[in-house]
Amino acid sequence: MLLNKLISLVALPMLCVAILGAPAGSLAQEAWPSRTLRIVVPFPPGGSNDVIARRLAQRLNVSLGQSVMIDNRAGGGSTIGAQNVASSAPDGYTFLFVSGSLATTAAVQKTSYDPLKAFEPVSRVAIAPFVMLTREGFPAKTVQELIAYAKANPEKINYGSAGLGDSTQLATELFNNAAGIKMTAVNYKGIAPAQMDLLAGRIDLVITTVASIRGTAAEKLPMLAFTSAKRDPEFPNVPTVRESGLDYVVDVWWGLFAPAGLPPAIRDRMNREIATIVAEPDFATFLKTAGAMPAPSSPQVLHEELAKDVVRWTETAQRAGIQQK
Repeated sequence: MLLNKLISLVALPMLCVAILGAPAGSLAQEAWPSRTLRIVVPFPPGGSNDVIARRLAQRLNVSLGQSVMIDNRAGGGSTIGAQNVASSAPDGYTFLFVSGSLATTAAVQKTSYDPLKAFEPVSRVAIAPFVMLTREGFPAKTVQELIAYAKANPEKINYGSAGLGDSTQLATELFNNAAGIKMTAVNYKGIAPAQMDLLAGRIDLVITTVASIRGTAAEKLPMLAFTSAKRDPEFPNVPTVRESGLDYVVDVWWGLFAPAGLPPAIRDRMNREIATIVAEPDFATFLKTAGAMPAPSSPQVLHEELAKDVVRWTETAQRAGIQQK
């Protein structure tokens, strides 16, 4: 009996030393998540990135059993928030929720990070098409008529965008390339003033998202076509650009990224959580009100989509003469 007690007294400190001396990384990984997670949104509150990220965070709070906070770090066309994540530790507690602006910004700016190397793709969350709007009284009522009118009136069609190098400008310039036409860009500070000028008849066309016009007077403007591969179920009578014979499909996407080097186990766990959340009917209904639809993906698919967009938008910007800053 005395011998057993002596053995126990010797063994206990040795066990404590073994636990304390265990690699911190392995213990932390086993316990993940053990503290608050941070999702950086590189845009101000209120936009589509922020709105979708907050709803996702609310659900992750429940499924992960830990608080998930949204950290809005706006500025630099999304570069400030993206750089913050790129320089963060890949420990599973910092993520980036961003749209395809991660690619469009890299196409027109010299960023301090490589979007294809600085981040670990986790999952796409949602996608949405652009819609092509025209002013009231615009002579073209179809994509074919728009192209014919533009060819007969070179550079006389003025289109609005949310800013120099913004996805709305790049999407329109890509259409110019596909159709073999030239429309003149009028760049605004945001899509709202562009839509206001379209309503007033000061410009002729805007390519934007349904979410940006929902609940505004611009919602009543003529819809020429959607940019998606298929017609939007909510607007079955509005054709797609591709139906006109052009090889042109453009979608807006939103996805979750982490700093490069995120442990695969954490990445895969977050990927599964997102797939489960976006499959819920309530979440799908929420996305529909934002003009989007669920589109979860594997990390590899998100990486491939980002890589494709970086090439596509860089080439589009160069052809349009949009200089890097």
